[in-house]
Amino acid sequence: MKPILRSTGHATAWHPGHEALHLIIRLAARVQCRVVPVSSNVGVTVTMASARELAIEVLPLFARNVIAGHVHPYGVYAAAIGRDAARESMVIGKAMHAIGGVCVLAGIPVAPLYFIKRADGEWRGVFESDPIERECVLPHYDLLYVTAREFKYSESDFARVEKGLREVLPKHMRPDQLSPHAIWRWAIHAKLKDGSTPFERAIAKYRELFEAIKATKN
Repeated sequence: MKPILRSTGHATAWHPGHEALHLIIRLAARVQCRVVPVSSNVGVTVTMASARELAIEVLPLFARNVIAGHVHPYGVYAAAIGRDAARESMVIGKAMHAIGGVCVLAGIPVAPLYFIKRADGEWRGVFESDPIERECVLPHYDLLYVTAREFKYSESDFARVEKGLREVLPKHMRPDQLSPHAIWRWAIHAKLKDGSTPFERAIAKYRELFEAIKATKN
């Protein structure tokens, strides 16, 4: 059986109060709840939708595919929300990057790293465009990729990601701080009560999971 690890909590980069910390800790706790379906905007112009809003829209389909073990290109999710699969896959890339950041905050492996691919199969360059992510996250790419591939995801994992996208981030970050890169920076720089960051805590969990994976294969 593949091990399932959970995070115990995370905090914001803007020093939230006790209530905010409590909400964020609840997000990363082990909870049993279902993924709430989000209606599709097929046929509706969504040009102004933010990456976070698009992430919420594609998350139910992405969650079902991940749980089923299906890897798809960006275009599948672009088409699912009424966008041109050939021309607008980039907007899905941003949405998936936001989902990945919230995976870190929730203490689960970064699902989009393995379960999303380019249509041509080429390297996606994740974490390369942002200098902070390139310095702090990219060196851990292999660890993030392998744990995303081997982790046994559940509906409750994605329910926590959805709650993070819908409720936690908007409550504790300004609208101009909700870009995918800002979410990752929050994970990298926010300080928890023990002095660690959500990213550091997640990396520790991923290393533990990686060692458990190695042990099962030996």
